[in-house]
Amino acid sequence: APPEKERKQTKAVEAENAAPGPQIKKVRLSDGSFHFLDHEKRNIALFDGVQFSSSMRNVTTIRGQTRIAKIVLRDRVFLSGLRSPIHYSPSELELSGITAQIAKGQLDGDFSMQPQAEDSPFTVHASFHRVQADQLVAEAGGSREIIRGTLEGTLEATGKTADPDALTGSGTILLQNGHVQQFAVLAALGQLLQIEELTQLDLEQAEAKYHLAGNTVLVDELLLRSPNLRLTATGSVSLRGKLALDSVLAINEKIRSQLFRGIRENFVATSEPGQYALQFHVGGTLEKPKTDLVERAVGADLKDLGGVIDALLGHKSKKKKAAPSASPTP
Repeated sequence: APPEKERKQTKAVEAENAAPGPQIKKVRLSDGSFHFLDHEKRNIALFDGVQFSSSMRNVTTIRGQTRIAKIVLRDRVFLSGLRSPIHYSPSELELSGITAQIAKGQLDGDFSMQPQAEDSPFTVHASFHRVQADQLVAEAGGSREIIRGTLEGTLEATGKTADPDALTGSGTILLQNGHVQQFAVLAALGQLLQIEELTQLDLEQAEAKYHLAGNTVLVDELLLRSPNLRLTATGSVSLRGKLALDSVLAINEKIRSQLFRGIRENFVATSEPGQYALQFHVGGTLEKPKTDLVERAVGADLKDLGGVIDALLGHKSKKKKAAPSASPTP
């Protein structure tokens, strides 16, 4: 046989006799748990009950499905029952068609990351529907009684896995069938003056626009509107729960006319006819918000009324200790 033909036959025999090398065609993870901390050992994210199954086209490409029973983000946002297709290659990790439950509502979205790029940049697109506001606030550490209603919203964000301060993005939140517990001072004034709307705020409109800057949510516009009241605010909420909101409470002539004169005069006429506004600040934390609305609404000259309101709010007045009597001179 010609030499070239002999070489081909020899290679064919060697290929048949060669033992096949190890090959990984499927990967499965059951009941996994992943816990991520920042450099100060604070919780960033917890993934618990992770189930993962996939097929491998080659040693670097994976396609499959993932399920995660529980996700906790910054100890404030809780997701459950997450499901998503997953695709991994050296250039991209992609979770498309994500679905999950959040505060008895539904979250849908997509996530992609470039694992080999510097700082592993990522992109998130998400929308949520039928989220119960009281449940969401309670899980974040606030009082369930603060707000009721159903939340709808969106989030578009980009960031870097290795740099928490690089998080940027924007979103919207809409509250439907909303009811907000009044600030304590308004509730007290409502009881004192028998103005029901000051104690019960049923909302005609409730929405917020925000954007992200690292570890802070910047509130571009917060609007709560009822037939006779309007509350607006701008400011920031840190991911640790710290509040800094410059707020305005506006009332119409109907409500203003029912207030005591001293309080009524603290509401200043706005450019909108028939509307009167009072500026105040909200600080503290989500767990313990603080506001100067009491001082601004009551005013420094209404000390007696302020005492009545303090009594309604359950604030105890501080009694000054009597000065010790001087000892008699011999």
